[in-house]
Amino acid sequence: MPWVVLQPRSTRGRISRTGVSYRPVHVLATLIALAMRILAATWRVERPPWPVDGPCVVAFWHGDQLPMIVLHRGLGMVGMASKSRDGELVAQVLTRLGYGVIRGSTSRGGAAALLACRDAIREGLRPALAVDGPRGPARTVHPGAENLALREGVPVVFGVVEAAGFRAKSWDRFLVPWPFARVVIRYGTWRPGEGALADVMRSL
Repeated sequence: MPWVVLQPRSTRGRISRTGVSYRPVHVLATLIALAMRILAATWRVERPPWPVDGPCVVAFWHGDQLPMIVLHRGLGMVGMASKSRDGELVAQVLTRLGYGVIRGSTSRGGAAALLACRDAIREGLRPALAVDGPRGPARTVHPGAENLALREGVPVVFGVVEAAGFRAKSWDRFLVPWPFARVVIRYGTWRPGEGALADVMRSL
C-alpha cells in the first residue's frame, strides 16, 4: 500500500496520480484521508530514524497499514493498490495523502505491478508492500517483496506497529489506534543473503 513522490518516467504510466473514477469514491477518499491526518495528529509516536539511505523495498503487515501509511509520508515511498473497486478507494486515499500509486496485486495485474516496482527502485524510490496481502493468511510473508529485493540488489526495510486501538474482525485484524494512543514503530532491515525475510520479520 504510495508518500510525496515523483512519478518515474520509465514506468510509462504504471505509477500514477490516480484520477477520480467515481464521484462517491472521490468524496469518501477525501473524508478518510482527512480523518487519518486528524487522528494521527493526536498520537504519541515513538520510532527510531529511518534505517537506510537510498532505494529499498518497504514491507509491513496488512493490518498495520493505516498507521504505516499516515506516519511515513515524505520518505519517497510508492504504495500499491489492487485494481478492484476497493483498491480504487485505497488509491484515492493514498493520493490525497501525497503518495504515488502502483495499481495491481498478486491476483490482478501482478506482473505489471512488479515491473512498476522495479522501475521505481531504479528511479531511487521505495515501493511499499503489505507482505501478507491482499488476502492473507495474516502474518504470512508472501515472496513478492523478497524476490523484488533480490532481483534489484536492495534491502528490505520492514516496520511493525504496536498500539492500543480498535481491531477489526477481518482476516488481517486491521488496526486503528485510539486517539491519543502511544504508537510504537520498530524497524528491521533484511538484505539479500541474510536468510529468509519471513524469519527476520517474525523475530522483530
